[in-house]
Amino acid sequence: MNYNQTEKIILYLINKLGDKIEGKKKVMKLMFLVEHYDVNLKKLIRNGLLGNNFLIYYYGVFSLSIMNCVSGLIQKGIIEEGFPLKSTEKIEIEQKDKEKVDKIIQEFGEKTGYELEVETLKMIDIEPSDKEKFFGRPIRNLIKG
Repeated sequence: MNYNQTEKIILYLINKLGDKIEGKKKVMKLMFLVEHYDVNLKKLIRNGLLGNNFLIYYYGVFSLSIMNCVSGLIQKGIIEEGFPLKSTEKIEIEQKDKEKVDKIIQEFGEKTGYELEVETLKMIDIEPSDKEKFFGRPIRNLIKG
């Protein structure tokens, strides 16, 4: 089957993290980090790796395109919905992407979806209790630097 780059990275994350992937919330936060976290500078950058747009939503950073990818992979039976999510296919990704994703997994993979929600909000200087004030705002406008 042919997958786009975002789908490949989602599947790679699910396979690599196994039981630690939890559910969609953790996938979403990790994909945000793949998109906007510079693993060498240890900070967020505006220009994303994959071109997925994120905004502030009910559970922190959220991308409709990422959610559509996950939902599509579930509908096709490639991701088995549950807790944890499971993939029926092993996927390889490009070496440059693999290096970044592996570093993100190493740094953030042990955290829960909720811990990642809090941490990613704080990276953009939003306290979780204040996220409603930023509801619907594009992340690119909130990342400093």
